Amino acid sequence: MIYLTNNQKIYIAALVVGVVLLLIGTCFFTFKRIYLKKRYHEDVYLKLSKTSELNDYLLLNNYRVEFDDRYYGVIDHLLISKKYIYVINDFDISGVVSGDLKDLFLRVVTSKDKAINVSNPLNYNINLIKRLNVYHRLDQSLIKGIVVINNDSKINVTGSNNQFLIIKRNELLKYIKKFDKDDIGNLKEKDVVNFINKLDKENQRKNNG
Repeated sequence: MIYLTNNQKIYIAALVVGVVLLLIGTCFFTFKRIYLKKRYHEDVYLKLSKTSELNDYLLLNNYRVEFDDRYYGVIDHLLISKKYIYVINDFDISGVVSGDLKDLFLRVVTSKDKAINVSNPLNYNINLIKRLNVYHRLDQSLIKGIVVINNDSKINVTGSNNQFLIIKRNELLKYIKKFDKDDIGNLKEKDVVNFINKLDKENQRKNNG
């Protein structure tokens, strides 16, 4: 029989507790990462919903933009702040992302060192904004196109700028807060009202059609 001193018993107990806590912590963060990866759309929506309530912004979701009679695009989130209109689309993209703003495809190297090409989501946002301007004739400098991808990514995209950018989910609110501190005048209320009214009319037309 092995006899242990009180100090040895305390040490072993503390060691066991430490190992258990480490395992629990590892499992928690693993499952959290998996959960957020599967629920990335909802995660972005919740972030934007909270910031819109706190700052009295307007948030519209899943707005459909028609390119012609056969093709259309969808803006996941349209956030109207006091200074900018944000066209935000979120994508389930993870890995090292490289390419250029104007490329048709971006190269993504996954965690398993598998290289794939994905359609450039920046171009998707740019085309949505161009089409939106045809309908609403907005000052394009007041529109920010933001592509949001998974947090476990490294972004090496050249040409991304302050108007069209690709960022991680956990950076989204930081960028919105930064842009809304720009030294420019607020959006004119009548322009925002006209913009919203046109959105409502188009949505009614699409639903009735």
